[in-house]
Amino acid sequence: MFFKKTRKYTGWNGDSKGKLAGTEKLKDWVVFLNGGKIKNLGTWGVRLAKNATRAPAPSVHGTGRAWDAGYKNREDGLSLADFFVRNAEALGVEAVHDYAYGEYGRGWHCDRSKWLVYDKPTLGGRGNWLHIELSPDTAKDAAYIDSVFAILLKKA
Repeated sequence: MFFKKTRKYTGWNGDSKGKLAGTEKLKDWVVFLNGGKIKNLGTWGVRLAKNATRAPAPSVHGTGRAWDAGYKNREDGLSLADFFVRNAEALGVEAVHDYAYGEYGRGWHCDRSKWLVYDKPTLGGRGNWLHIELSPDTAKDAAYIDSVFAILLKKA
């Protein structure tokens, strides 16, 4: 299940009843492979989005398809952001939000396939973490995530 270069962005599409296996597997692989440099800040949680520039809306975390990955060293955060964008098609990544970039952060979405540097407080916060969103199919499929990492590790 590999995706076209430009894909439709799903966003919030209804709350899940709990964590999704593919999202959890992705988190586990990334935390494991980064040897303590990347920290799990959370996946599933039904709440409103933390975005000060628009009306309250449900967070993609409620769908079970989002993960917040923390880091101490900015280079580790940049490397992880690059990893997700470089492997977005294979992993079904739909969005990466980089809260520490510039004054207001930046976001990469699959429907534009490029970074957008924000010129106002769009993300609703600052900090040393990335927010990653997966496609609905990928977020549910732990075996698929395992198969992608098996391929990626062979290439390394």
